[in-house]
Amino acid sequence: MPRAKAQPSPPETAPDWHYETAMAEVETIVRQLETGDLDLDQAFTQFTAAVDRLQQCDRFLRDRQTQVSLAIETLDNLDLE
Repeated sequence: MPRAKAQPSPPETAPDWHYETAMAEVETIVRQLETGDLDLDQAFTQFTAAVDRLQQCDRFLRDRQTQVSLAIETLDNLDLE
């Protein structure tokens, strides 16, 4: 039976990935697209890159929201009396 290939880790889990950097890249891409100076292929490539960065940011924020919710739940369950 063939072994399933391991899925690569999402970029947002890499130690050198930063939310702020990814968002700055999206902003740069949006400015490039707004100029209208890119040919269609370049515009599509840049648009796709921006969507990818936004998906990374969304996953990052969802993961952090889950972590915060779990931390709050842990605090709520502590008997601090």
